Amino acid sequence: MTSREIVERALLKQQTERMPCFPLIDSAFASAYARVPLRELECDPETHARALTVCADHLPVDGLYVNICLSGKQAAKPSVGNGGVLLDEALELKIPLNDVMSITHTDIVDMDDERIQKAELFHPGMRETMKFMPDRIKEKQAVCVGISGTFTQGAFLFGIERFMISLIDNPEGVRAMLDRRHEQVLRQASELLDDGARFIWIGEGPASGSLISPEFYRSFALPYEISLTDHIRRRGGLSILHICGNTRALLPDIAKSGADGLDLDYPVELTQAFDAVSPAMAVKGNINPILFLPGKETELTEAAVRAAAIGGGRRGFIMSTGCLVPRDSSLEAFGILAEVCGIGGHGKQSR
Repeated sequence: MTSREIVERALLKQQTERMPCFPLIDSAFASAYARVPLRELECDPETHARALTVCADHLPVDGLYVNICLSGKQAAKPSVGNGGVLLDEALELKIPLNDVMSITHTDIVDMDDERIQKAELFHPGMRETMKFMPDRIKEKQAVCVGISGTFTQGAFLFGIERFMISLIDNPEGVRAMLDRRHEQVLRQASELLDDGARFIWIGEGPASGSLISPEFYRSFALPYEISLTDHIRRRGGLSILHICGNTRALLPDIAKSGADGLDLDYPVELTQAFDAVSPAMAVKGNINPILFLPGKETELTEAAVRAAAIGGGRRGFIMSTGCLVPRDSSLEAFGILAEVCGIGGHGKQSR
């Protein structure tokens, strides 16, 4: 059974021959492991794909994530500030040499702004990176390509602070804006699926219970997630819903999202998540990513053994970090997780 098949079966809540080992490797760790500046990965999809391929070839993991980056055309846009890029004629991006890019400013202040519907955000870059990933990797491992959820895309475009305030001050305006934006989200998902993607992870960081209430989640995020996951499933894909932070109060509603799996962050107890979302969803998590840093090996081993004791006997459990693997992670950490998951000899050799 290939790594891809093991992850696929776990997301379908079927029996697997061992626990899937799927820490959240994306561009941040891949750049360090491949010894390429992170900025190059975030601005060049071919370089991004090569760095992820190095991880897939050498680390004992069953999958990895294609995360936010720019297409070559987007990266060539006129610079703003200190080497930043203007995205979608609206968003100013800061792109440090070896830190994750971030949106520093949006000049969209009107919910009727036509740029809200026209914006592509990070979709072209993730799509191009996926196309550059070798077929041999995509056939053997679970290469998850990302799409930002509708709620998250609205927050990116309107500015997170302004967007959150508007949930209270202008809820009907927000819903109308999200309705319009959702059309583009469904189209982006269709393009990824047409490209051959099997695994799509839906990024919904701003929908975290650390930021919004269950009532707001049900009103502004959940309906669009239900529509998106249904769209992905009908087109033959599998989805993983990624919501950072403390989602404890949101779990009963997350279970209704229709996603095949949930990226569970470490602030939530694993048993509580299973009780709330299983068997509707597979649970992927939830080792504290900090334990992947050097010097944390003993704590990591204890945490992984504890997670395996809780989830190992269940269908629909994927051993993973609660969020993205840190850039400076210890290589030994991957071997520890692999050993707990039953990958004999750690599967592959580290560089």
